[in-house]
Amino acid sequence: MSNLQGSLHSEVNPLSWTKESNLGGFTMTKFSFEVKLKAVQMYLAGIGSSTIARRLGIKGKKSVQIWVARYRKYGVQGLEIRSPKFDYDGNFKLKVLNWRKQHKASYPQTALQFDISNPGTIANWQRKLNERGIEALFTRRGRANHMTTNHNQQARKQLSELERLKAENRALKVENEYLKKLEALVQRRGQSKKNIKSSKN
Repeated sequence: MSNLQGSLHSEVNPLSWTKESNLGGFTMTKFSFEVKLKAVQMYLAGIGSSTIARRLGIKGKKSVQIWVARYRKYGVQGLEIRSPKFDYDGNFKLKVLNWRKQHKASYPQTALQFDISNPGTIANWQRKLNERGIEALFTRRGRANHMTTNHNQQARKQLSELERLKAENRALKVENEYLKKLEALVQRRGQSKKNIKSSKN
């Protein structure tokens, strides 16, 4: 294992699929492609990762080491920013987590092995597995939003139907009141005619 790869192996190794006390707390701030490439170029020019991090305003040298490792394995493409909509299926997630467990690898090492740009993504999968089981890995991104959208559409549909019924009810009330008034008017006119006839007789 190279010094660079060894520096990535820094987290507590998992003991089982379902119990892991420390996910490493791994977070990785997003940087532009240009910053990543600049950091790699500086490293290859012989500048230390700590110095690079300080000069480029990067918190800690680990990010620099990860970018260099990705560049060496995948080239410039390894530094490209992935679309936030990019998703992985459950089988792939299980494969990644299983590989990490078997090789006692860190999140950065595992991310490098499977070309996953952010090691925090794997940490998130492990957290879901620990907390909610394997089924949580097969919940596709956007499904909840899709369900929420359907629910909102259904709610709007029901509301529209309710408003329509209320409008019809108001119309019926108006019509009923009109008929009552019309009936009362007819009765009054009828009574007036009877009174006129009675007076003539």
